[in-house]
Amino acid sequence: MPTLTIRNLPKELHEVLKLRAKRNLRSLNQEVISELSQSALAETNEEKRARVEREILEINALRSRAKGFLTAAEIDEAKRGGRA
Repeated sequence: MPTLTIRNLPKELHEVLKLRAKRNLRSLNQEVISELSQSALAETNEEKRARVEREILEINALRSRAKGFLTAAEIDEAKRGGRA
């Protein structure tokens, strides 16, 4: 498994990570991996924007087909479609 060395880590950041690790019942190493994973896997603003634009296009397409208001079932279907 790869190893990462972090140099010049600010003391305040080190203290925060140690406190979080203790609170989460993890080692400092496990806490850093958890924090990095959450950060790296989080949706970027660009990805969010693209997703919202796709959802708007899908809703507009449904609205066009419905020729007016969407039913609750159509709205639920559109919501579920984004989770596939």
